[in-house]
Amino acid sequence: MSDSAPESNADHRDRSIKLAVVTSLLSKSGTIILRLVSIPIAIRILGLDLFGVYTAITMAVGLIDMLHIGIGPALTRELSKAVAAGDRAREKTVFATSILISTALTLAAGLIVAILLLNVPIPALFGAEFEPVADVMYTAIWVGLIILSIEMICIPFEMARDGYLETRFSNAWGAAGNIVGAVLLVSGIWFFRSIEFLLITVNGSIAFAKLGNAIHLLIQRPYLFPRFSLFRKTLVPSLALNSARFSVTYIMAAAVEYNLMSFLIGRAAGPAAVGIFNVMITVHFSLTGLIVMFTRPIWPALMDACERGDVPWIKKTSNRLRLCGLAFVIASGLGLVILGPYILPNWAGEEFKTAVTGFEMNRVALGAFSLYFAAHLWRHINQTLALGVHQINPVVFTVVAEGLFLTGLTWLALVNIGRIDAIYLAMTASICLFSAWMLPLIFKKGRDRLAQSTEA
Repeated sequence: MSDSAPESNADHRDRSIKLAVVTSLLSKSGTIILRLVSIPIAIRILGLDLFGVYTAITMAVGLIDMLHIGIGPALTRELSKAVAAGDRAREKTVFATSILISTALTLAAGLIVAILLLNVPIPALFGAEFEPVADVMYTAIWVGLIILSIEMICIPFEMARDGYLETRFSNAWGAAGNIVGAVLLVSGIWFFRSIEFLLITVNGSIAFAKLGNAIHLLIQRPYLFPRFSLFRKTLVPSLALNSARFSVTYIMAAAVEYNLMSFLIGRAAGPAAVGIFNVMITVHFSLTGLIVMFTRPIWPALMDACERGDVPWIKKTSNRLRLCGLAFVIASGLGLVILGPYILPNWAGEEFKTAVTGFEMNRVALGAFSLYFAAHLWRHINQTLALGVHQINPVVFTVVAEGLFLTGLTWLALVNIGRIDAIYLAMTASICLFSAWMLPLIFKKGRDRLAQSTEA
């Protein structure tokens, strides 16, 4: 290989990251604005209790992720390898096999959830506090299940975009979906004051944007159209194994810290407490989205650099990402503690601040949340780096151990203390005990191993 080839590949990766970040600014900004606008509107029109019901639905239906083996990240990895090798035939078979498996698993997971809904009463699932809103919740949760199923089927298409270093197209479609969702929400919520309409405008717009992105990818690359003739049984074991491992790394933290905690808080403290917790999840998502603009395109670029043995680029990029992440965490944490007590009640309403004893978002609670957010973001950055250098198994073991410990410790804090600051401190302590120091070591080990193999 000539000396100019690695430089050309590095330039291509840098250019793809820059384009992804620019388009992500539009997409993520739209997502943040949609969330920031939807929450105060929903709370004021529906009330905090019904907003808590909406939250419980989105979080509970989101648990379908735990039943769906995420083929997407494994697809990104395999496509990166095929593109680096110039193997068009493998691109087609890997893509078709992945999409067909993912679609089948999504439908199977949806069927399991549907059977559960048909046979188990809402209060038995979510707690006695939800008995007065059971009928409303039952109807809305079916809408949420359909929307999420469409989204899950389309996610592997986004991951294929990442494998081609074309995250910018996914971002552009996301931005379009946010615009549609915002217009529908602002213009229609005053006439359709229901949880179902909120689900369709906020969550449905995201799902249909992903559907548009999937169709666009197939128009651009018609040779990728998934056909049963391209399905390869021989690819199933490796895809299933890698997908299961990637699913754990991507889903475990979110499922435990968002979905499961919302469920446990709902059972222990009722729908209003879930609504408060969801407001802070929205703040969390909004802030994290600014970092994800960088980490999402960097991950497939790291895999491409790994395939080509470009260790200097990996070192340079990882150092920049960590420094930017630390600076952002410090700035956002200080902003939340100083300005949060004034901004949050004006945004989400005074009821948000005082509705549930123990869940008041004062400076102490915001300080605890800021510590959790810092630990979470540090974990996210180092997990991205470790997965980028193919250290999947160590990341899986770390994330699973942390998730189990976090669930137990946070549940004890919820039951015995019953304060939201204690919940956030328990989550922070769990991350610090596991992934905060283990993932950086895992990344360093993978990077050093790659350097040794490249020199050899």
